[in-house]
Amino acid sequence: METFELSRLTDFDFEAVCKDVFEEEFGVRFEIFTSGADGGVDLRHTYPDGSSLIVQCKHWHRSTRAKLVEHVTKVESAKVARLSPARYVLATSLTLMRASKDKLFAALQPYVKSPDDIYGKDEIDALLRKHELVVRRHLRLWLTSASVLNSLLVKNIVTRSQALVRELEQTLLTYAVNPSYVRAREILETKRVCVIAGIPGIGKTTLAHILCAQYLSDGYELVEISEDAEEANRIWDDEVKQVYYYDDFLGQATLDEKLGKNEDGRLLSLMKRVARDPGKRLILTTREYILAQAKQRYERLDRHSFDTQMYVLDLEDYTFQCRASILYNHVYNSPLPASVKASFASPDIYRPIIEHRSFNPRIVAATLAEAELLSDQPDLAPSDILANLEDPHRLWDHIVTHQLSDTDAKLLKVVFSFLSNIRLKDLQYLWGMYGESLRDLKKTLSILDGTMLKTSQRLGEIYVGFHNPSVRDYFVNLIQSDSAELVSLMGLVRYYEQFETLWLQFPARGNGTMLSTYKELKRELEEAAVIAFRAIPFDAHSRRGAPVIDFARRAWVYLEVGRDVGSAVIRGMGLEAVAENKERMNAANGAVDYNALLQILAEDETPEGRDAFADAVTSAIEWALADLSDWALINEAERVLLDVEHYAPGAEVEEALGTLESVRYEYAKDAIDDWSQPHEGPVSSAAEMKEIIDYYRAIPDAPHFDGFETAEEAVYEIDWEHLSAFSGRRSEQENRPTWAAAREVEHMMQTLRNANSPDSDMGG
Repeated sequence: METFELSRLTDFDFEAVCKDVFEEEFGVRFEIFTSGADGGVDLRHTYPDGSSLIVQCKHWHRSTRAKLVEHVTKVESAKVARLSPARYVLATSLTLMRASKDKLFAALQPYVKSPDDIYGKDEIDALLRKHELVVRRHLRLWLTSASVLNSLLVKNIVTRSQALVRELEQTLLTYAVNPSYVRAREILETKRVCVIAGIPGIGKTTLAHILCAQYLSDGYELVEISEDAEEANRIWDDEVKQVYYYDDFLGQATLDEKLGKNEDGRLLSLMKRVARDPGKRLILTTREYILAQAKQRYERLDRHSFDTQMYVLDLEDYTFQCRASILYNHVYNSPLPASVKASFASPDIYRPIIEHRSFNPRIVAATLAEAELLSDQPDLAPSDILANLEDPHRLWDHIVTHQLSDTDAKLLKVVFSFLSNIRLKDLQYLWGMYGESLRDLKKTLSILDGTMLKTSQRLGEIYVGFHNPSVRDYFVNLIQSDSAELVSLMGLVRYYEQFETLWLQFPARGNGTMLSTYKELKRELEEAAVIAFRAIPFDAHSRRGAPVIDFARRAWVYLEVGRDVGSAVIRGMGLEAVAENKERMNAANGAVDYNALLQILAEDETPEGRDAFADAVTSAIEWALADLSDWALINEAERVLLDVEHYAPGAEVEEALGTLESVRYEYAKDAIDDWSQPHEGPVSSAAEMKEIIDYYRAIPDAPHFDGFETAEEAVYEIDWEHLSAFSGRRSEQENRPTWAAAREVEHMMQTLRNANSPDSDMGG
């Protein structure tokens, strides 16, 4: 008879399973309440007459029946009496004997209608056997059922690798369901072979383990390949369903680790053999750059089409809820003290982690393990996770130092030398300027694309950028720590954009830590500045029409570098940029450019500096008033004009501020009127309208015209607390957690306040 290892579920898992199975059993929908604030309620259904059905979930698998009975008698019975539900159901993961059920029934009368309303592990197992769809909905539940564990223990093929068994079991405890599982499973079902690729630490092995467990539950034997493809052929059994698992099949660091003589041929033969047999599956994992190298080195691998058999695990697979589940599962199952686990229940702790731009499951797991094993201050675990996410050195240093060629490293530095992604055709042009061949560029891109670099298409153009923000972070740290690397980067400068990156990407401004290094390398920096100053815009050679250049930005960058480094050469080019382009200075991209330019010129007492300052003031005012077509532009124009007023007060800027205020007032009235109308697609967003309404209400004697209250009510119906977006690689709209997702994550994390405490009111 099928049983389910409920003890492997987290507190949140147990509540979710109870919710689903009791909804099926009772035919009603339940609300789920946040742990710690329920007053005796985990699940509640309210009937039309106002009476309620309450289900209380007690995940007390680490405690005893006696303690459960004592707790219910002394604590829960009073809670239930205050609630006075029409019906009360108690569900626990403990196995209950008849005597225990009788005592619980007696304590909870008259709200528990019969002993049948007290569900122990045996009764919950029976419900799960009855409602198979609920079981399939909770992957951790059915992948940890007794049949799966037995298959792990009794098959000689599997138990020859006890380490793999332990890894699978640990993976099942911490895995968080995400779209990658479904997609990889589809590949296996249609192609029977799946190559899981991705960056280090992204979760390739975890996904492979879950797929192995899935096939074990479907009656497959698991064959772990540890040496070469021939192992699978030696253990092949035509009469038995088998799933073959080959982790890092091309090696973790270099190809020479794994691919022996003719190994590429044996590997492809195995893949083809599995693809022809409906009773076989093959799961392989590798890092994308290693597969790219293998295809270049081995002609047979290059001829094989991996695309239809490959799933590339990406950071985008980890949604807001999935990231939260990964963190929760690792914290819940860690040996950290209960007080440390409880600290993760605070949104101030868990949200910065799951919203981090470089979220990485491996770093989360490794940090928690280190907090317990190596640190005498485990309470620092939350801050350590964030610190490790900010420090990508552990992730990329070994690859760059030991596994990439000089050409590979050069391309990474070229990409790094720009603050944004580069069009491929522009990169090809620049690569030729370095005297490198396009063939080498293509080869290097094929190795790095998908691992450290990522190519993407936008408006019909291919762009090249870093695959993960942590790659750029790594190079910042690398170059800061090695002046030779900085000299190498300076030597790559051919365009202004690269010179700007040199200054803005490192902490040199404002007497930063890198400034002394720049002063030591002033000659090399001046050489790069001269080359960049005279160069045409980077992408001008591949664009039609004259490019739009932000001369204000260029001027302040050169002026600031020249001042801070003490270079008259670089400062002179900054003043020249203003003098030669004063008629085109109002093409600035934003307020920050003028702010910085005005600030630095205001400090310049030389005649040429005074002239440049006057020109900058004029162009700043012109820029501010040139386009006031939306609220954001009005706000940005105000920032520029206030900067001008600070550095150069006078009638001209006062008049400009008056003009701006008149435009702002009329814009606010029109926007409020627009929001008061019952039509779709208002001009202003809800967040912007909140700001507009606050502005309008603060105006002395502002008329509350028809529609103001209507617009105000519409805006303030929105819950602002849960509308923050997290920094992932998707668009802001895609990554913004919904209200329901934020609430579910909040409830899940709250259960950590009681996690693993055998005597506490766990799960409610």
